[in-house]
Amino acid sequence: MLQEFITSALVIDDDFEEVKDLISYLEDEKDIWARYFSPSDIESKTTSFNNRKIIFLDLYLDDSRSSTDNIAVIRKYFKSIIGENFGTYGIVLWTKHTNHFEDFCDKIFQKNNPFTLPLFVIPLDKTKYKRQGDYQGVLEELEGKLEKDVASSFFVEWNKAVKIGSDNTITTLYNLFDTNDKKNKHLEAVLYSLALNFTGIPKNNIENYDLQKDLVKSLMDTLQFKITSSYIGVKELFTQQNKLNFNETTDEKSKVFSKLNSLLLLDLQNLSQNSPIPGNVYEITDDNSPLYIKDLIYKKNNEDIDTHTDFKDLKKRRICIEITPPCDFAQNKKQSLSRIVGGLQMDFNKEILKGNNSPFKTDNFYTFLYPVNIEGFEKPQMIIFDFYRFQTINENDLKNKDKFKIIMKTKDKLFADILQKLSSHTARLGIAVLYP
Repeated sequence: MLQEFITSALVIDDDFEEVKDLISYLEDEKDIWARYFSPSDIESKTTSFNNRKIIFLDLYLDDSRSSTDNIAVIRKYFKSIIGENFGTYGIVLWTKHTNHFEDFCDKIFQKNNPFTLPLFVIPLDKTKYKRQGDYQGVLEELEGKLEKDVASSFFVEWNKAVKIGSDNTITTLYNLFDTNDKKNKHLEAVLYSLALNFTGIPKNNIENYDLQKDLVKSLMDTLQFKITSSYIGVKELFTQQNKLNFNETTDEKSKVFSKLNSLLLLDLQNLSQNSPIPGNVYEITDDNSPLYIKDLIYKKNNEDIDTHTDFKDLKKRRICIEITPPCDFAQNKKQSLSRIVGGLQMDFNKEILKGNNSPFKTDNFYTFLYPVNIEGFEKPQMIIFDFYRFQTINENDLKNKDKFKIIMKTKDKLFADILQKLSSHTARLGIAVLYP
């Protein structure tokens, strides 16, 4: 598992003589590129390292100082040589003292550390290999210990699969052409077709839309298949499902799940005010718009949500979603018209959303999107759409920032769910019957 993950190594130690055999072992026997740095080398380094998959780190870089002081020095080094964009890596910490290892992990895995956090930290005893006279078996010992950390093991395997999947996707695209001349001549055009197909914007309406990001997204389906087929399962992962309980406060779980929901369902990148695309979500900036929700039926009364006690302290904004069927959009049948549904985004409040007096209990409201994490909002958010606020407007209005401001896009799965529930709502049938 681990040896395919480790393609390069960084060895940080105050004594080269103690680790020169480790470097030879990694390079000569394991074909892993390795480089040594002493504390003074790091002090004089002015740029960050490129990614190394494993860092062999001596806890006592200065034998005259305590473990606490050495950990502080290491954190300072990591800030300068690793930084925040280092990529995935693991650490082998040379120490035989359990308490020192725990202190190190407590300091290294702090959320606000100004460097990329490692996938794992594994303690090993360097004196064992010094007595042995070589470093034979060090990777095997490392892998054996890592297997006990099933979450880290999963991400090691996932990282390997992503790399394999990415390489295979590139090879697949190159193999579309049987000569290098054809590849050079036509590959960009094929990539352009993939990006257009993903975006769905008619070619004549592209304007200044950034197709490159949508090209990347279009390759994800292929990449996903390659990753899945390349992934090697972790033996112990999910074997004790009855013990896998997220036992935290409701607020803490909401924070975590809101971030995951946003990753899964919302797209905050590559937004274009000038391209009204199905799934675009806008803030309604014109408070005179009929889509702008000012009041709701709450506790049987029509209440102003900006002034009512239960609503006024909830941070909120009025929103709408472009809901034109993708087939109409892709086939240029919109005729410069956009179908939109109005709604609300505000601080998540379970009682307001789901309680007995909730104003959103009727079936004209789409109330499934919560909690989500939105930039600029401190608390987890809930997003609600009101199917009664369904209109067709000129798409030029959506391009007008004085009326609408694009803030996000829904991903395909969420857009399909909203569209399906809107269709179900508008297609409801009833019949008048005389009952005795």
